[in-house]
Amino acid sequence: MSLWLKNLLLNCLGATASGFQQRAAIEESKLIASQKIMDAETVAKIGYRGLMSNKTVVIPGVKNKLFAEAVRFAPRKIVRSMNNKQ
Repeated sequence: MSLWLKNLLLNCLGATASGFQQRAAIEESKLIASQKIMDAETVAKIGYRGLMSNKTVVIPGVKNKLFAEAVRFAPRKIVRSMNNKQ
């Protein structure tokens, strides 16, 4: 018997307002405090729409999309420094 996946979606969501930040006491971290982050419901809706559109990868938010693409072209030293600031 073989198993076939009909749909598979990779939802690359980045920082999401879910209550985790408060539980982990990281609300004041640079990643959270310096930007407006999407709530979990919005991220889930975007992912669901992508799944229903047969997309393989969904990256919610312009900033997340830019960051995901920028790492392909930026020098590794810059990418590492960007990661360390988060």
